Amino acid sequence: LAMGGTSSQPIDVRVTDRKSLTKELCLRRKDYESMQHRYVVEGLTNSQENSRNRVAELLHRAAIRDPQICQGGENSQVFMEASMLPLVISFLFGGALIRCFEVCPLWFVVYYKTLDQVFSKIDRGFKQYYGQSLHLEYARTDWSPVHVAEAGIRIDRILIARVTSHHVNHCTKVSYGYAYKSGQLADDDDQNNMNKNGYEDKTDPFECSFKFDTFSKGTSRSFWIHKDICRFHGDETRVAATQNITPVCVNDRIEIAVNLFNAMGLVDVDRVRWRPLEIFPIQERQCPIEQELFDWYDLDSFQSQSVERLQIPDFFSVQLRHISTEYAGIDVAVSKTQLRADAQGVVPQADRILGSRFEVLPRSSPIILPLKRVGLQHDRFTKIQLRQGDAILLYISQGGKMT
Repeated sequence: LAMGGTSSQPIDVRVTDRKSLTKELCLRRKDYESMQHRYVVEGLTNSQENSRNRVAELLHRAAIRDPQICQGGENSQVFMEASMLPLVISFLFGGALIRCFEVCPLWFVVYYKTLDQVFSKIDRGFKQYYGQSLHLEYARTDWSPVHVAEAGIRIDRILIARVTSHHVNHCTKVSYGYAYKSGQLADDDDQNNMNKNGYEDKTDPFECSFKFDTFSKGTSRSFWIHKDICRFHGDETRVAATQNITPVCVNDRIEIAVNLFNAMGLVDVDRVRWRPLEIFPIQERQCPIEQELFDWYDLDSFQSQSVERLQIPDFFSVQLRHISTEYAGIDVAVSKTQLRADAQGVVPQADRILGSRFEVLPRSSPIILPLKRVGLQHDRFTKIQLRQGDAILLYISQGGKMT
């Protein structure tokens, strides 16, 4: 499905979404949505054998939602009726809900459609606040494992929006407030929602925000990546940290993940409130490690004063062309490598070395850019798309003594 207005090059905004594709393939096989349980009165009331009193009785049973006239196809259950299933889902949120998607194609389609309906309020609020600056093209629900001591899961509403030219050459902040629905956090929220006069306070206890810099269409972007392989830090996530404030161009698409379920509980969808857009001047985005290092040397000069085995990290040819590498540091050796997106295609070694999938697209192609929540080093593990001509500053920290 091609998305986008007439002023933007068409792009498939679901290109990285397997779940929407799975739903689409299921519906091509069979019309599973028509097999969902529903209250059937059409055939009964139209039958010539039914008297007027009988028809009135059937309509009354439909009005009180009598389960006996709620019918569905194979593998569908009464509790999957459209008005009932959202209530059921609210009790299943988490691992139990994900298990429901694995039952059969009918359950996958119906549950996925219901989540779209439950979260539609979030989509409408986004359009209301940011419609002119960020044109919402597609919204979907995503879930992924959380790598902690005990297996966890996170569920997000993913909004994909096209960046317009309203705030070009500025930094944009998108944010929303929220509260949790159940548990101790919700009890605390309820107490905090009452001000000293006893009236409800509309201030939400939590806030998430995203920032991105907007450049003119066709501008070559530049951003930094930091990979820490120091001995005393370990490498638990295996994923390099990327620039928190993402550079985007006009007509690119951004992905904003509204987190709705995590280890802290279930977010109350009715308490998700978008905040007005905030605009700031664009600043130079520098990797924080640059503030600690001043003198940079080439490999031969630096190797003579370092005990670490160093090499030039030219691992990503031909998609990412190596430009130069410099070294700095004392106890910890840091390399700074300039790379430039050159040849189209998936970068083969990126997943193994940087922990993320990288892909280089044509210079004139719009790209999809997942935004990272402000304050986080890692958020969602997603594919990173580049355009030919984009520049990357790759920092790699290594060494350090074990204590």
